[in-house]
Amino acid sequence: MKTLRLAAAAGCVLLAAACGPSGTKAEQATQSPSPSAPRPVPAADKGPECVGDPAAKGLHVLRGGYVQLPGGAGPVLYKEAGADGTTRTAVLTNGTTTGTAQAGNGTETWPVVQGQTLTVGGGAYTVSQICTYRVVLTPKDQKTVTEAPKPSSEPTWPSLNEGRFRLRWHVPNNEYNGQYSAVVTEINPGPLATIAIVSSDAGGAFYPDARIGDTLEFAGRLWKVSVIDVGDGNPDGSNPNSGYVDLQLIGPSGG
Repeated sequence: MKTLRLAAAAGCVLLAAACGPSGTKAEQATQSPSPSAPRPVPAADKGPECVGDPAAKGLHVLRGGYVQLPGGAGPVLYKEAGADGTTRTAVLTNGTTTGTAQAGNGTETWPVVQGQTLTVGGGAYTVSQICTYRVVLTPKDQKTVTEAPKPSSEPTWPSLNEGRFRLRWHVPNNEYNGQYSAVVTEINPGPLATIAIVSSDAGGAFYPDARIGDTLEFAGRLWKVSVIDVGDGNPDGSNPNSGYVDLQLIGPSGG
């Protein structure tokens, strides 16, 4: 299939430091940053991390991001994640931003469980896998998905050091004339980090309150949050002690 990769996306998917439903450009993440307001540490996800077939082929809808369905059926966005310690659920919606819908189609939301059939725009999909970081939708006809997602078209993005991708707080990592970008928009006690990813040629991702050990997906690869350094609490991009997040490469995203 044509790879559906990460692009400007949803609600808080775009790289804004305090993004709302409309989103802003990545560069705005560096404008007048201020320390994250103290807030209660949210409860940890109850798990499991994933349910369903890890090898299933399909469209990868990343957390907080969207994919454009084949045939012009419109985008589907992974809006909410849920788990009860035994199984995992997700809420999908149409449109490309949280709280909005594709123009003219109205707002629709689809609470989904693994294995169910989802019909969107006349196309039927099986919800093959639900993870904290993605939902995999497999077309029922099996014709529009023929191979696993590939890494981004620029295989050297992101640039790694011993398999590690380091992101400093409020400093977007922009490469290839801004076609690809990633930024830590927020660091809070826990420690917790909010990470947004964009690229020029598809979907998007936004990972709120990521913890050490969490799995993320972007650029056709899986990553593990290995370090969250809160620094001195000042997110100014010119501050060398502002804090950072290390993402360790796990491997291809599969499916």
